[in-house]
Amino acid sequence: MSSEPRRLHPAAMVIEGIRAVRRWASAAAIPGLAALLGGLSWWALALLLAGAVLLAAGTVLWGFLSWRATVYRVEGGAFHLRSGVLQKKERTIPLEHVQSVDAVQGVLQRLFGVVEVRIETAGGGSSEPDASLAALSRRAADELRRELGGGGRGGEPGEGGGAGTVRRLSTRELLVAGATSGQIGPAAALIGAASQFFDDLYDRLLSEEAARGLLEALAPHAFAAAALLLLAVGLLAWLLAIAGTVLAYAGFTLSRSPDGRNIHISRGLLSRYEATIPVARIQAVRVVEGVLRQPFGLASLRVESAGYGRDEGVSTTLFPMLPRGEAARLLAAVDPGLAADPPLAPLPRRALRRYALRSALPALAAPLAAAGAWSAGAGAGWLLAALPLPALAALYGALRYRDAGWALAGDRLVARSRLVARTTTIAPRRRLQSRSLLRSPLQRRAGLATFRARIASGGGGTGVEVVDLDLRSAWDLMAALGPRPPSPASGRRPVPSR
Repeated sequence: MSSEPRRLHPAAMVIEGIRAVRRWASAAAIPGLAALLGGLSWWALALLLAGAVLLAAGTVLWGFLSWRATVYRVEGGAFHLRSGVLQKKERTIPLEHVQSVDAVQGVLQRLFGVVEVRIETAGGGSSEPDASLAALSRRAADELRRELGGGGRGGEPGEGGGAGTVRRLSTRELLVAGATSGQIGPAAALIGAASQFFDDLYDRLLSEEAARGLLEALAPHAFAAAALLLLAVGLLAWLLAIAGTVLAYAGFTLSRSPDGRNIHISRGLLSRYEATIPVARIQAVRVVEGVLRQPFGLASLRVESAGYGRDEGVSTTLFPMLPRGEAARLLAAVDPGLAADPPLAPLPRRALRRYALRSALPALAAPLAAAGAWSAGAGAGWLLAALPLPALAALYGALRYRDAGWALAGDRLVARSRLVARTTTIAPRRRLQSRSLLRSPLQRRAGLATFRARIASGGGGTGVEVVDLDLRSAWDLMAALGPRPPSPASGRRPVPSR
């Protein structure tokens, strides 16, 4: 491997300078907005313009110094990165610790025809990469990825992966994925935060008399106005969720390297992301059927891999949406060892009561609190609204019981559960870090147990568990998924729960 130190593309000077401006501008955004709304004198405006000129000059100088201070090389079985203008930093990453090498092409990188390279190591899981190179030419990025063991790219940004393409997300699938993404809640929260700003404008643009007249005009139709407002907010949140999905997943392409050792993911409308995940380091796969997608037989696929923990959002998405019946075929194209769709064994019927009670008991607090408020003189409306909650929670628990199941498909554990979305986890036995069997006093009394297995993933690990499993089945799982599986002559085979 070459030990010659290499610099970033000269476009890094502009990119780093703009990033510095963003940091400084974000710190001055709120005070500046307050000053603009309060009015500016000529003296304050001149001072503001002079500050802008100094900021532009400082940006150019900072970008040049940052580019000059950043040097990287691959030498002695490790990646070395030296950076820092005021405080010098040097990072050394052994090549065997490199889990992924991703290429990101944001709007600025697209303008200059360069890419940003992000390097993740084992034990990642934070939102920031372990090492980042702001601007490399496509050729330099491919050379670095080969040296780090990430293979070549699976296609240019915006293109497929050629003969290695496994599947592309069509425009129709993209829009359906946005409409069924279930991200309306975060979008509604964004609308709520923006409404605070418009409240200030409302107070400034409308006089007190005009505001009073508007409220009096709407008062006779208050219920209809509130319903229309809620409908408008919900529709806007839904459209924002679709837009967010389009921005994140437009052009989503899943491909596989010619040697079959890596899978490549390319996605994004304004900013293009290229992720490379070694197939050998995939610990488990999750098939997620959201509330809005399950009735239509749709699901998304997510991977658990060291350096790609669940907290990293869309970087873990193997494919954002596809028909549930096609999940096994896609997984087989990625790695046959991950493909499994066996019939699942249900939990024993005596576990149904435990699932219903676990969900209903916390919900009892609502009618109890409403009853206390009613006895203190509050209206009976709250009590009437809270009374059905325990029954609804018990139905939710019954739904969780119905959806829970497990199976052994060869040497793979398949477990299904529901919190909000119904999730099926497929974990090869060789990827399980630990296995445990837990029994509470009430579970002992009912002859039940909780089987729990842990797999390595970004933030230190994640778990797969089957709650209220039949005790005999739980012990059979422990034996079958242990470090040394039982021989066929032993006669101990997993049996379905009764």
